[in-house]
Amino acid sequence: MSTPTTGRRRPRVNVQTLGIFGAAIIIFVVFGILSPSFLTIGNLRDIAVAASINAIIGLGVTFVIITGGIDLSVGSIASLVGIVAATFMVSGGVAPILALLIGILVGLACGTANGLLITRLKLPPFIATLGTMSVFQGLAYVTTDGKPVYNIPPEFVLMLNSYIGGVPVMILIVAAVGILSWFLLRRTVFGENVIAVGGSEETAWLSGIRVNRVKIAVYALSGGLAGLAGLILVARINAAQTEGGSPYLLTAIAAAVIGGANLMGGEGRIAGTLVGALILGALTNGLVLLNVPSFYEQIVTGLVVIIAVALDQSAKDWPMLKRGKTKNDITTQTPAQQPAG
Repeated sequence: MSTPTTGRRRPRVNVQTLGIFGAAIIIFVVFGILSPSFLTIGNLRDIAVAASINAIIGLGVTFVIITGGIDLSVGSIASLVGIVAATFMVSGGVAPILALLIGILVGLACGTANGLLITRLKLPPFIATLGTMSVFQGLAYVTTDGKPVYNIPPEFVLMLNSYIGGVPVMILIVAAVGILSWFLLRRTVFGENVIAVGGSEETAWLSGIRVNRVKIAVYALSGGLAGLAGLILVARINAAQTEGGSPYLLTAIAAAVIGGANLMGGEGRIAGTLVGALILGALTNGLVLLNVPSFYEQIVTGLVVIIAVALDQSAKDWPMLKRGKTKNDITTQTPAQQPAG
C-alpha cells in the first residue's frame, strides 16, 4: 500500500524568465503606442523574420555559453558558409538543396575546429575563436577575391524565403530549431552534460562526463547553426556578401545574454534566447518606424545588454530569490535540479 504524500509541491516560478517576457511585452506596448503601424500583422511578421538570423545563431551560442565558453567566430562562419554555398550554386551549378547541406557541413567543420583548438591545444575559448574569426573571414575573402556573389538561383531563394500556410519559412525554421534545441538541452543526457560542464568542469569530469567531447559538440553545434543562419541570410538578401554575417556576432550573443545565459557558465534558456532575439528585432524595427538614425541602434542594443546583465546579477543577489541558497549550492546542483527554461 502506498504512503500518501503529505506535503504539497510548490509551483516554481522563474523570476528571471518572467522578467524577460515582461520586458518584451513592455517594449512591444511602448512602440505600439508610439507608432500605430508597429503592432500590425505585417510588421510583427517582419520583426519575426528579421530576428530569425539572430535567433538561430543565438541558440548555438547559448549552448557554448552554458559550458562557460564563448564563440566569437559565428559571424565569420555565417559569412563563409554563405559565400561557399553561393559559389557552389552560381559557379559550380550545384543544386540548391545540396548547397544547403554543404553549407551546414562547412559550418559544422568550422565549429568542430573551434572545439578541437579549445580542447586539444587548451586555448581559451576567447582567444581560439578570436583567431578563427579572422581565419574564417579571410577564407570568405579568398573564395571570391572579396567580391559578393549575385545571381543566386531562385529555387534556393524560394526554398528559404517563401511562405507555408501564410507563415514565412524562416520563422518555421526558427521554431523547429528552437524546439529541437530545447529538447536537446532539457530532455537528453547530452543536455545534462552541457549544464554539468558549465557548472563545474572538475565535478563533471569526476562524474564520468567526457568534458572535451561535450565541448567539441557544442562548438560544432554553434558552427552548424551559424552556417544555417548564413544560408538564410543569402536567401533573404538574394546575394552572398563576404562580410554579411559579421554584424550578427554581437547581436546573437546579446540575444543569448538578454535571454538569461550566464557568461560564467551553467545557465541558459532556449526560450529566453528566442525572446532576446525578438526584443532586439523589435527595438530595431521600432526605432526605424520612429525615424531614429540607424547608428543609434547599436547604442540601444548595448544599453539593453548592460541592463539585462545588471538585472540578472541583481536578481541573484536578492535574498528572497536565492531562497537561502549560497553560490556553492547553485554551482553544485546536479543537472536534474536545474530550472527548466
